[in-house]
Amino acid sequence: MAQSEKSARQGMSKSGRSLQSIKVSYKGKVQHLKDALETKQLDLEAKCQSLQETLEDLEESRNRYAALYDFAPVGYVTLDQKGCILEINLTCASLLGLERIQLIGTPMSVLVVQSDMKMFLHHMYHCRQNGEKVITELSLTTGNGPPVQVQLLSIPQKSAGDSANCYKTVITDISERKLYERELARLDRLNLVGEMAAGIGHEVRNPMTTVRGFLQLYRDKEAFTQFKGSFDLMIEELDRANSIITEFLNLAKNKIVDLKMHNLNKILENLFPLIQADAMVLDKNIDLQLEEIPGLFLDEKEVRQLVLNLVRNGLEAMSPGGILTVRTLMDGQEVVLSVQDQGGGIEPGVLEKIGTPFFTTKEQGTGLGLAVCYSIAARHNALINIETGSSGTTFFIKFKNLKEQL
Repeated sequence: MAQSEKSARQGMSKSGRSLQSIKVSYKGKVQHLKDALETKQLDLEAKCQSLQETLEDLEESRNRYAALYDFAPVGYVTLDQKGCILEINLTCASLLGLERIQLIGTPMSVLVVQSDMKMFLHHMYHCRQNGEKVITELSLTTGNGPPVQVQLLSIPQKSAGDSANCYKTVITDISERKLYERELARLDRLNLVGEMAAGIGHEVRNPMTTVRGFLQLYRDKEAFTQFKGSFDLMIEELDRANSIITEFLNLAKNKIVDLKMHNLNKILENLFPLIQADAMVLDKNIDLQLEEIPGLFLDEKEVRQLVLNLVRNGLEAMSPGGILTVRTLMDGQEVVLSVQDQGGGIEPGVLEKIGTPFFTTKEQGTGLGLAVCYSIAARHNALINIETGSSGTTFFIKFKNLKEQL
């Protein structure tokens, strides 16, 4: 009996130790699994954090790309196979004066001015056929102003096949470049005419002076009294030819300019009685508006001629009762002289030729008045800009101020 109880107690003791061992082993495995789970959780959290940072970097990169794309200095357009706009950046939309949403899906051909349509179709055809970049200069219409001159550079984007599925086009505004090219061409013509003038002007003047002298001599002789009117007419025509030669010589590039410190307002005040008298004869008015401006290095005689030419052109462009406004003002660091008339404006075809020697719309004009103005402005390192419309035309002559001249 005692032996049986002892055996039972030993068995129970072994069983308890076995259960205890199992519990310890189970707890160890649970702890191990718990530790592994925590490690995995920390690893996942780290990966999630890394992914979040990557997404933020990608978002920032996308935003930078979008900003670079939208606000690039040139326009970017993606065209589909039919030439319709798939994508367009804000720079290009702004250039065209329209909202981006209005342009998406619009055929590019709708934006091309009619006279350049053939050039645009030729541009797209060669881009598609040759599979290479094509560059073309043409004009595009705008929603809020006159057409703008641009350069199109198109490159086909091919898919898995051989045909292009879209076209990437870069649109660059070349209006300012074209303006500079026209101004340079105008100055080249002025310089050429000026060189001719310097070469032959004096040679022509000398025999004319001799002829005029003899005409005056014979006119006063009694034997030629009956021809006095004819002599006067010939002398008058010689004087007119001489004045044309004088203007011709003013185009010379190498003409000596006597630059001294002057105030443009003072020159205009001294000229005002003369131009006012011219206006009164034509039943027109002069409005002189002078703002405070700094002194400039000017050739007074040349500036007087510049002002007189512009004022007389403005007076001739207006109907009786019109007002010609002559102003001086500051535009940033530049001194501006403006002459504004109330005429009918200048037609685009004529505007492009303004300042070309011997080009004139007047029956009795020589076409040298504005050409001389451009030469005078160039010798003073000044620029002439023109704004024109149905309500009149304004000439702006922009002089650099004293600090910039120095």
